[in-house]
Amino acid sequence: MLTTSKHHPNGGAISHCDNAQLEQAIARFQAGDAASLGEVIRLVEPRALTLIRFHKTNHYRPEDELLSDINFKLMRSIRKFDARRASGFSYVSRIIDSSLRTSVSNQRRNWQRYSELSDEIANRLPARSDDWSVCDDLVFKVKSRVRTTLTDETELSACRWLVESFCQDGFASRRHACADACMGVFQLSHARSRELHDQVMLEVRRVLYGDLKPREQIIPGRLLGTRAAWMARYSPLLTQSEFTWFCVLMAGLAPYLLLLIVDPAKSNSHRQDRNPAIGRRNLELILYGCPDARPLFDI
Repeated sequence: MLTTSKHHPNGGAISHCDNAQLEQAIARFQAGDAASLGEVIRLVEPRALTLIRFHKTNHYRPEDELLSDINFKLMRSIRKFDARRASGFSYVSRIIDSSLRTSVSNQRRNWQRYSELSDEIANRLPARSDDWSVCDDLVFKVKSRVRTTLTDETELSACRWLVESFCQDGFASRRHACADACMGVFQLSHARSRELHDQVMLEVRRVLYGDLKPREQIIPGRLLGTRAAWMARYSPLLTQSEFTWFCVLMAGLAPYLLLLIVDPAKSNSHRQDRNPAIGRRNLELILYGCPDARPLFDI
């Protein structure tokens, strides 16, 4: 519910719009004074900026573009204002709210329509090269740097097999196919196979992240409405560059890694608490790895 300082229970709300001046300006415009429209827009702008920043709509489009949309809708609707039915403050607030909702919906629809060329898609594009030394260097880098805290020999063998598979097929196999194959080869449970897959993929991505080209910062608001929307809640715990790094590492992986990473050797640990607290420590383990981890391969 929209409120003014007059109706605020404590009487101490900050006024973003002078209702009396606004209604007088609207009345003059409705009476035929076209110049009053500029005054209406000037009086409404502080209220518009307040709602834009409060609802964080500027994560989707720049403020000047949002103000332009609001002013256009205001010019079309201001003649319909009736002071007997609502105050000028409430009327323009509804216009601002409606315009912001439309702008956000249109922008999210555009984001869904056009997909960014991600590193994962780019790596699948065919390339002509007879120089295999680059591939060999990357494989050696992965095997020499990937680490783990696991101790069970069967699971260690499964992790080495997953790394070998990733390197051989160029990371083209899908998550469920790799996990199902691992389950069949090493007689692991369905859930544990997927956990190991995600742990190994996270480790490999962490090793290779420095080799990726610098990428555009990921804005948390742009993740809303996508499968990665759950990552946005952790943005306050990270810097902007760390949040982009976190999103790249965790793309397509299960959120339970945030819990499993605390004790990777414990099977199904993410199922013991459905509502655990996730702090900065969990995110640092995702980004930097466990300090007690040891090399997975003996090279």
